[in-house]
Amino acid sequence: MEVERRTSFKVQRDVLYALLLREMGSRFGRTRASFLWVLVEPLAHLLVPMTIFGYVMQRSLPGVEYPVFLFYGFLPFLFFKTICLQTMEGTRANRGLLSYRQVLLMDVFIAKALSFCAIEAIVFLIVLVGLQMLAYDALPGRPLELLAVLALTVMFAFGMGLLLAAVGSFAPDAKNIVRVIFIPLYFLSGVLFPVTRFPDDWVQYLAINPVLHVVEMARVNAIAHYEPMRYLSAEYVIGLTIFSLFIGLALYRLRYLQRVTM
Repeated sequence: MEVERRTSFKVQRDVLYALLLREMGSRFGRTRASFLWVLVEPLAHLLVPMTIFGYVMQRSLPGVEYPVFLFYGFLPFLFFKTICLQTMEGTRANRGLLSYRQVLLMDVFIAKALSFCAIEAIVFLIVLVGLQMLAYDALPGRPLELLAVLALTVMFAFGMGLLLAAVGSFAPDAKNIVRVIFIPLYFLSGVLFPVTRFPDDWVQYLAINPVLHVVEMARVNAIAHYEPMRYLSAEYVIGLTIFSLFIGLALYRLRYLQRVTM
């Protein structure tokens, strides 16, 4: 009986499929409560600020509902943060898989990013439906443009994750620093507050942060009457995305293609 020889494309497809199933299983576990736990993070990031800042922020955002403002700020930030950190930590829980000849480290990185995108897309659709049921105008005004912004966010986060993974292979303590940096980055990216209410001199320096641009682009394409910051630049984010992907992939080839682990 002749054995069918699989092409490289089919091998990688099967590897990615198996890794995706593994990621889904590890994320949800074996109980239904695991899926409910996935909902906790986005709901907490909506309900806690709404409770603390809801009244004050509603007065600072004429024509924009604060829960919708939060939703479209947290959505791109969570995509960036999780994909970046998951890619950076790609080898920690998957060292054993790299002993198989068919599995490349890049397959692990891609599977982690795809599994997160699939899971969070479902979660945020559920939250979006919930906001609509609560009579908030949460449907995006320009859904295709919003999807393009989220796709750009994923690519930017993936490139930064590769870059940070390479840096972490030289200096493992750098990974701990990166995790801490995401705490102030959450506040500096305009997730909770509209940066247009800050003095222009402050906004000029805050605009150095590319995640702020991503958050603003998501909101301006989702919320009908949203006023973005004056320094908003899609070209800035696209340029950094290309740079991070180029450098990240180059370092991956140098450090990991020969199975040098972090």
